[in-house]
Amino acid sequence: MRISINNNPIETDGVSETLIEVAHRAGIDIPSLCYAKGAKHKSSCMLCAVRDCASGQLLPSCTTMPTEGMQIETDSPEIELTRTLSLELLLSDHRADCEAPCKVVCPGGLDIPAMNRLYDKDRFDEALTLLRDTLVIPATLCFICPAPCEKICRKGSINTAVPIRELKKELVSRTDLQKVAKPPQNGMSVAVIGSDPLGLSAAYRLRKLGYRVRVFEKSGDVLFPHIQTDKVDRTALKGVVELEVSVLTNMGVEFVMSDERDRLHELEELDGVIAAVCEAPSPKWLVPSAKTKQPARLVLEGCKLADALHASLSVVDGTATTVTTTFNSTFGRLSEAEVASLGTELPTQQVASGCLYCDCDKKTTCKLRLYATRYGIKSSRYGASSVFEALHRQRINGSMWFEPAKCIRCGLCVYNSDNGFTFRDRGFVMQVVLPPENVGNVKEELADLCPTGGIWKDAP
Repeated sequence: MRISINNNPIETDGVSETLIEVAHRAGIDIPSLCYAKGAKHKSSCMLCAVRDCASGQLLPSCTTMPTEGMQIETDSPEIELTRTLSLELLLSDHRADCEAPCKVVCPGGLDIPAMNRLYDKDRFDEALTLLRDTLVIPATLCFICPAPCEKICRKGSINTAVPIRELKKELVSRTDLQKVAKPPQNGMSVAVIGSDPLGLSAAYRLRKLGYRVRVFEKSGDVLFPHIQTDKVDRTALKGVVELEVSVLTNMGVEFVMSDERDRLHELEELDGVIAAVCEAPSPKWLVPSAKTKQPARLVLEGCKLADALHASLSVVDGTATTVTTTFNSTFGRLSEAEVASLGTELPTQQVASGCLYCDCDKKTTCKLRLYATRYGIKSSRYGASSVFEALHRQRINGSMWFEPAKCIRCGLCVYNSDNGFTFRDRGFVMQVVLPPENVGNVKEELADLCPTGGIWKDAP
């Protein structure tokens, strides 16, 4: 038979594939959460809604079989509204964080739970690499940071907050300059004007990307002139700054003590220049757009400028990269019941860092987050109504977990497990549960089938 999808004629037998499969075969993307290729499923999320122009009906494409003469439309304001409403309804029942509050408030954007996970597995070198790749000058920032991450740490409402700053200081103390690698050069040279936190972070990131990097500083000191030292012990801070500079030097970053105005001709011949602390005499030079003076935010801005410079020097056929704001689910404060429950569970879940790991273990692969980002959702218009407690985790086996508060009740785990997951109750109060006696029947493949972080495996 012949149907059309977005005015493209397509042949299908009408028996072996549903509309979503016909569309995918034709290279037409239709989103879905309750469908997975080759798996048993039933339509529930309505994210895959399409419209048959011949009948005017909205149809779930994951379960609808094609019929002769169908004129399917997969993209229109009406369909987009249906999908957006479906996502918002699913999010209203999703009591979970994508990113942990500590990462959200960190002015430098450090993924603190990821660092803590590595720390708790005694993978200190990897934890330090993550710390330095993000904050660049972590020793200095730990010394002067007011630690907003600790103030918002959820564990503080149970007993005591995770000592994040002290953990970072411990990791920094493990720095072995002999292990600092010097990345190979890519043949291009850039300059950074100024050795403030922004300039050093830009230099670090560009050196990691393979550029020959020279940092120009007209003062006799690096970093010191650009941070407020009136409230800290200058002598103690000096040793910290020397460590930061040694790391950059060992990576191959060159420091030139000279006024950039005296070397304009030399700078113009380079592939790129970032003016961190001066007015740019050339429109080709990149300058910071943020007006912040907060050191950690300056580090983040420096990394962004470095990425922007790298993107401009790596553009293919004039194509630039579009930056999209990623959706972030958050459930706010812990309820009294959750505080009481977590307080009871903590002795059996205690790890060296004391972290609750508030973030989602599948935050980079969660389809719910992916589609919420795609459809521009900032937050659900509906109030949260989950009956499950946040951060309550049921162990399935040694490395596999079930977190009911993240479940969207798509049913994939129920339909594709033999006497494992099951539904309880019906209608709006229906829940997906895993009876304790069924735990041994659950296969690890279900973690990959789950579209959210409801079922997940510990990272290796």
